[in-house]
Amino acid sequence: MVACCSAPSARASCLMEMPAELLAAALPHLFDRARPVARLACAAPCFAAALSDMGGRLRVGSVITCRLGSLVDGLARLSTRHLEILRVDLSAESRERLCSREIELAVKQLSQVLSQTAALRVLAVRLASFDVSMGRLRLSSEAWEALTLGLGALARHRRLRSLELSSIAIKPSRATRAVRGSAPEEPRRQLRRAASSPAEACAGTGAGAGGSLTFLQALERLSELEELVLTYDEIFGSTARLLPSVFRALERLKRVDLAMNHISKEEMQAVRRATPSGIQLCGEDQQTFFFY
Repeated sequence: MVACCSAPSARASCLMEMPAELLAAALPHLFDRARPVARLACAAPCFAAALSDMGGRLRVGSVITCRLGSLVDGLARLSTRHLEILRVDLSAESRERLCSREIELAVKQLSQVLSQTAALRVLAVRLASFDVSMGRLRLSSEAWEALTLGLGALARHRRLRSLELSSIAIKPSRATRAVRGSAPEEPRRQLRRAASSPAEACAGTGAGAGGSLTFLQALERLSELEELVLTYDEIFGSTARLLPSVFRALERLKRVDLAMNHISKEEMQAVRRATPSGIQLCGEDQQTFFFY
């Protein structure tokens, strides 16, 4: 029993004797998630210093949470510059904590820090379907604009490989609404296939006048994207028809998931025909037509 108890202590003692330079280089890769990094930082001042950036924020590579409070605290206390994976699933959050106003503020806060996430490779945001009062949870115009600008800023880093936006109602008016305050447009790339119609190309591509940006244009700028998941987003045929132009602009895109939306079989087939053959389109047989 004594030997068993002393072994962890011996290992911890050896770890404590490691030079701070080695800790700074090795520990963020060994303990990349928020919880182990935070626990280790609380163990000793040298650990806290080794695991923090110049501003005192913890250098964490991955944040995966279903708690609204954890998301808000994490964005405020973590070094977003080192963040590589961010997964938020509020569908598993306790109902009494799903206040619409708090979720709005969290989405805005997340959107604002996306410009700082230079290493982010995976971003997954799944909101809850209902708030604390059992009302349908929908983003306000301000939160939607912040999200659009945040994605546009994130695109400048050219690192994002996987994006999920679920339970975020995507209406044509929101998807094509120009938001001012974006960064200058990046150089255009040649599309993999010409747009099927001038109207479709106009709706999804091209920069808005005066430095404006639409949600679809923000998606198009994610040039390294390989996976796009838009599930439970209340996407109807009118919105689905706007998406192939986005798919064609993303040269590295391999997989798109549109499951659990409101796209008819005919509309989904039209989307499939307009989608480049190299892209796997999922969700054709997983649509729902139960309207709230």
